Amino acid sequence: MPMKVLIVDDTNTDRLLLKLHLSKLGYRTIEASNGKEAIEQFIANSDDLDLILMDVQMPYLNGFDAVRSIRDIQEQQKQEWLPVIFLSASAEDDDVEDGILAGGDDYLIKPISQKILSAKMLAMQRIADMRRRLVESNLVLEELASTDHLTGVANRRAFEVMLEREMSFTRRYGVPMACAIFDLDKFKMVNDTYGHDAGDAVLVEVVRRITKNLRDGDAIGRLGGEEFGMILPKMPVDEVLAAFERYRAIVAEHPVIHEGVEIPITASIGVAEYTGKKEDKLALLKRADECLYEAKETGRNKVVYYAG
Repeated sequence: MPMKVLIVDDTNTDRLLLKLHLSKLGYRTIEASNGKEAIEQFIANSDDLDLILMDVQMPYLNGFDAVRSIRDIQEQQKQEWLPVIFLSASAEDDDVEDGILAGGDDYLIKPISQKILSAKMLAMQRIADMRRRLVESNLVLEELASTDHLTGVANRRAFEVMLEREMSFTRRYGVPMACAIFDLDKFKMVNDTYGHDAGDAVLVEVVRRITKNLRDGDAIGRLGGEEFGMILPKMPVDEVLAAFERYRAIVAEHPVIHEGVEIPITASIGVAEYTGKKEDKLALLKRADECLYEAKETGRNKVVYYAG
């Protein structure tokens, strides 16, 4: 995709010449006529903006101050670095230094040679391409770091982050939520009897069944082994037990078929309700785990839940 460039200049003629030249080179452009408009355009287009060409001397807000504001926004929102080239009629050393210190990456003297501008744009295109690849790589790494490789759902770390976010929502708005830990019953026997490949197939199928029936906003994560966590936000207290009984039944109602062999499977579920009281995520998970332990000790394939 061609670079998207924000051209900022208070002189209409200069802005038009830059736009025409960059368009001929195949770049997409958007415009601003002063520093204030530049900040507004940056905010509106930051997701796909690749470069800013920023005039220095402008009314309302000069280029240096506009870039300082843009860099502050990037830092606050943890955005990737965006190259900025200052454009100025001043060739004074102090002005060039001030531009770099303000957050610029290069400084061109007006009137700007088309040949020089073309060369600078080629260099910026290389930077934009590397930046885009870096962002894509970081997204892949972030997904790998937060996803269970076998089942494709959140791993424990990511699950706890989601849980903390939902608990914060409940504390702020008073909307109750439910957190559960469920464990597949006698799973070691599945591995011992049918093999670890069959055990993996069971885990994948159980997650598929539950994920298919989650409401919008509900979440599931693998906490380790055959143990999973579930978060049901905005869950009325009187509906919690029925909701998790439904998930228990979804797991148990049909055997998992692996290589033509039927593997019966059930799950025990421990549920903790959260209504906003002073409690951290580890304490909430501990309450759910205690209910899970009781479900295991009192017969398995059941839901244990204590309201309050």
